[in-house]
Amino acid sequence: MKTSFKKSLTVLLFILLVLSLLVSCQSGGGADSDKDKDGDDNNIQADIQNDGEDGDKQPEERVYPNLEAADFGGYEFLVLTRTVFGADWAEWDHRDIYAEELNSDVINDAVFNRNKKIEEKYNIEIKDRVLSDVPAVISRAVKVDDDVYDLVAPHNNEMPAMASAGNLVDLFKVPYLDLESPWWDRGTVRDLSIMHKLFMIQGDLLIIDNDAMEAMIFNKNLLQENELESPYDIVKRGEWTFEKLTEMSRNVSKDLNGDGQMYIKDDLFGLILQRDTSPSFIVSAGEKICAKDENDYPIITFGTERHYRIMEAITELMLDEENVVHLHRYEGQFGIYDEQVKMFQEDRALFSWIRMRIVERLRGMETDFGILPCPKLDASQENYYTRNNPHTGAGIAIPVTASDLARTGMILEDLCAESRYTLQPAYYEINLKGKYARDEDSREMLDIILQNTAHDIGDVYNFGEFGKGAISQNGQNRKADYVSDFEKAYDRIQRDIDKVIAAYEKLD
Repeated sequence: MKTSFKKSLTVLLFILLVLSLLVSCQSGGGADSDKDKDGDDNNIQADIQNDGEDGDKQPEERVYPNLEAADFGGYEFLVLTRTVFGADWAEWDHRDIYAEELNSDVINDAVFNRNKKIEEKYNIEIKDRVLSDVPAVISRAVKVDDDVYDLVAPHNNEMPAMASAGNLVDLFKVPYLDLESPWWDRGTVRDLSIMHKLFMIQGDLLIIDNDAMEAMIFNKNLLQENELESPYDIVKRGEWTFEKLTEMSRNVSKDLNGDGQMYIKDDLFGLILQRDTSPSFIVSAGEKICAKDENDYPIITFGTERHYRIMEAITELMLDEENVVHLHRYEGQFGIYDEQVKMFQEDRALFSWIRMRIVERLRGMETDFGILPCPKLDASQENYYTRNNPHTGAGIAIPVTASDLARTGMILEDLCAESRYTLQPAYYEINLKGKYARDEDSREMLDIILQNTAHDIGDVYNFGEFGKGAISQNGQNRKADYVSDFEKAYDRIQRDIDKVIAAYEKLD
């Protein structure tokens, strides 16, 4: 998986630096392969176990697919990607598929150089087309059997309808794709396959999936002013929990303008949350709305005593208006995500839940800040877990209209493999760790955040509209009734699962 590579790469970069200073030459150790995490997915804690926990790894030996060069006669290899209109969401366009020219931006240049290498190997030209409604575009192309797109990059929650409609290729059947290779995210295979069919995957070809990982940030100035313990130390002890987040968030809130009311634009709060925080925290607590059985069929897992403990802890935060800002209560009044950044930059929030891309928007912040994983339910939970946000995360899929699957599979496999040694180092080691993470502890936290990542299939497929509905709406309207909401939604969830199974049974 990506994480094992990135931790190994850190060691490699250090060794190369030392060697260059000594003007000497030396060969490194062998490759350290990623761990395979197959098995029952009913509970994340049973599925994901300390991937890459050995911090003493040897530098990774580069491996590539065994693919010979081919001449495709200048073929235009076209990738359809999604754009989101609106200033609040402008940063969620792809940076990972296409670059027109070198411009000294580390991400742009890594993409350009990667594409150029693959273009020369296969005599192709890689292009992207950016449109706002990817599912509709692909649906129209399928209806008229138009093979214009070789790849499509839907958001996670756009994939299910596209797959159920028969518009995407089962990636397990694509020639030359080796989904066991280290440049593919096997967590996506584990979490998002159904009935041993897979229609979208994430991997080193992309960085938008990294951008969509969910985390926390904290303001160091406010932490020091309030004489609070370093969250880094709490995380390292394994004690970064909902209870600890709640406790620390209640120590800093202030009515700065003295009007007797706590308001997002005027006052100081302990914590900023939003609608996606509830499903995010379910995953960070080691649970899911739905998982899969031993036959790779979706099953409902929500409704246990542990789930209700998680929801009680989340709801306590969501309803604490004196100390916690719920951004979506202000939706439609102003740009809520811009306001989130503004609050944090103005030292008016101690903690904030984020998607990782927001870190780059804080590059000009004067006050130092730190990055943290999302909290556990309690200290007995073994690992920290990170959800890949289904609304901003994206993967790679192949439309059924792609006329030459062998060509598509060959180019896609090589693009993803090359990205492992170009785009991913640029994003992770140089860009994110170097430019935006402001201290060594934050760099360590980034490794923790990306170490155990997961998708909740119940949320991605929005079975019964429970994840996007009752769970995400929890506390937004100053009320929460998740027990009865789940009881009401249970039959709808199961019906939606049955519909997907029936649709997948009809697919070749």
